[in-house]
Amino acid sequence: MALTSTQVGAIAENLVINALATASKGRIAPFRPFADDEGIDILAYDKQTGSAIPIQVKARTVTLFKPKTKVRGNLAHFEVRKVVLDRNKRSVLVAALLTEDLKEIRDSWLIPMRELKGLANERASKWVIRPSISKKGKDRYRAYYHHSVATLVQELLKQFKKPA
Repeated sequence: MALTSTQVGAIAENLVINALATASKGRIAPFRPFADDEGIDILAYDKQTGSAIPIQVKARTVTLFKPKTKVRGNLAHFEVRKVVLDRNKRSVLVAALLTEDLKEIRDSWLIPMRELKGLANERASKWVIRPSISKKGKDRYRAYYHHSVATLVQELLKQFKKPA
C-alpha cells in the first residue's frame, strides 16, 4: 500500500513547518488554519516584525521522466489552482521536492503568488510550474530556487519586509 497524495501533502506541510521554526531559530511561528479552503496551508508569523504571510505548500517526491524514457530528469512539476492565486496575492508558494523517503526537503522554490502568473504555464483551472533541479539550471525559476531550508527561510524573512 502507498501513501495518498493527501498524506504526502500533509507530511510536506509538516516538514515546511519544522523548517520554518528551526531554521529561523524560533523567529517564525507557523500556524495551520482551521480549514484549507482559501489555499492557505500555513500562516507564518514573524515575531520580530509582527507580520504574517500565508503559505501554499505544493510537494513532490520525484522529478518528471525525461521524454520517451523511463529515466527521471531534472524537472519537478507543481500545480496551483487559479482560485488560490486570485484570492491570495500576499501569499507565497513553497514548492518542495522531498526526498523519496519523505524525511526531508531536498530542493524548494519560494515564489510570491503575485509573481506566479508571469512565471507559470496556464491550464484551464490551474497554473503549472516545472522548475529545474539542475545545479547548472538557468530557467525562469532559478531566482526562487533553494537547495537548503536555511536559504528558503532567509528568503521568507525578506518577504515580511515587503509591502502587501
